[in-house]
Order: sequence, then C-alpha cells, then structure tokens
Amino acid sequence: MLVSNLEVQVVLFYETGDPVNELIEIAIDTIRLWEPSALEQNHAGFTVAFSGGKDSCVIKRLTQLAGVKHQCVYNVTTIDPPELVHFIRQHHPDVRWNHPKRTFFTAIAARGLPTRQFRWCCEEFKESNREPGWSILGVRADESERRAARWKIVTRFEKHGLTTMSLAPILYWTEDDVWQFIHDEKLPYCSLYDEGRDRIGCIGCPMGGTDRRKSDLARWPRYDRLYRRACAELWERKAGTMTRQGDKEWFGSRCFTTSDEMFEWWLSDESLPPALCGMPVD
Repeated sequence: MLVSNLEVQVVLFYETGDPVNELIEIAIDTIRLWEPSALEQNHAGFTVAFSGGKDSCVIKRLTQLAGVKHQCVYNVTTIDPPELVHFIRQHHPDVRWNHPKRTFFTAIAARGLPTRQFRWCCEEFKESNREPGWSILGVRADESERRAARWKIVTRFEKHGLTTMSLAPILYWTEDDVWQFIHDEKLPYCSLYDEGRDRIGCIGCPMGGTDRRKSDLARWPRYDRLYRRACAELWERKAGTMTRQGDKEWFGSRCFTTSDEMFEWWLSDESLPPALCGMPVD
C-alpha cells in the first residue's frame, strides 16, 4: 500500500504541474524510506547500478543527497563507448568496477549474435553480478512502453533462487527533469550527449535498430572489426555442426555462405527468410 501511495503521489505532481524540486524531495524520501530494508539484507546498504549514463549520474547524486549507506557498481560490458569508459574513470573514481569472466566478443563465438528477442548479453554482462539485496536503478517509465508496464518504484525479482529488490526513484521523471537536475546540480556528464545522442549504451546493441551501422560502427570502426572477427570465429565453429534435430546450425552454412553475409543480415535487423535456411515456405 505504501508503494502505491508513493506512485500516486508522484503522478499527482505531474498532473498539478508541480516543479521538479518536489520530485527530488520524493526521490530522496523514497530512498531513505527503504534504507532499513536494504541494510537488513546487506550490511553495505544499497547497490547503485551505475552505467555512466545521465540517469545513472542522477540516481548516484540523489543517493548521496539522501545520505544512506550505499556502494556504486559499474558492470563492465567490454563494449561500452570509449568516451563513456573515460568519463567514468575521470569523474567517478569511487565507483567499483565488476569485470566479466570473458569479453563480449569471446562470448559471441560461443553463444551467437544477440538479437532483440535473444539478448543473452544483458543477462551475462549487466545482470550476472547482481547480489542479494536492494539495488537503485535509473529506470524511467517514459523510455519505453515496456518499462512503463513492467516497473514500479519498488520491484521484486526472483531468478535462479536469488531474490533482489529494485528501487527506481526517478521512474516517473521525464528526460527534461533529468537534464534540469544535472544542470542545477552542475553534474558532469559524458561528452557523447553533446554529439546529439539521447541514450548511451553498448556499441552495436541490436536494440539500436538498423541505424547502428552509422551511429555506432562508423563512429567506432575498431568495434566493427571486432564484430566481424567474432562472426568469423562463430562461423568457423558452427559451419559444420548439426542441431539436436539433425539440421545444420543456422549460424553456419544452413543460412549463410560467409560470415560477412551473416554479419550484414544481423545489421539489417530483418528476419531470416525461410527459403534461405532451407525451411518450408508457407
């Protein structure tokens, strides 16, 4: 009931046109409200999920203003933009880095290319280091309909026998609210935003759509080469293998004649034509 009241309160602030200062107060009060629960599950308090993006900078500052016990953690994906990595090193030296057991490109050769429907990379590189207890996330409802439907200010997750609680203190903030807070607090932010980017994430992420060739791979050509090399390794490993059903692996010669052809398909964000893969056509 308490969580519902908080969410109603935030929505009412938007409907009545109250200033962002009221939202800041609610966010800070919300963080303070749940600190006892966080300390009960983890003596270190909250874990602030810090990615270096604008929303992360906001929740980190709000947590500091709340004066609660916390630690900030950056899960290294190995495909974050170099500018973002430099920004974190320069402006947030207090953030703890969680390094993965393998790089993203090594994982491609083993697991295949991630897609919109099969984003194994998020689970392995962004969520695998979650610890029991409470995390503070910079999730905002206006980023997507899916987020608006899925998230509450307090959300409980259970996976692989692990229970985690996520606190989203800026869930109902708009992008304008975020930038106003950044400017009012004089917070540094990654230079990529000044290049016109609305969001900063993994280079080549399939959620970026077909524009990622221009926006990401042309911007950082080294990663284009790394993607192609990983595709070649995947191709060589899968080309002669069969599935449990007795079919050729689709990452191999079943669907593509070369690894470059597979990479170009992946960038196109198109479905695989059935005829291409030797499947029956309706």
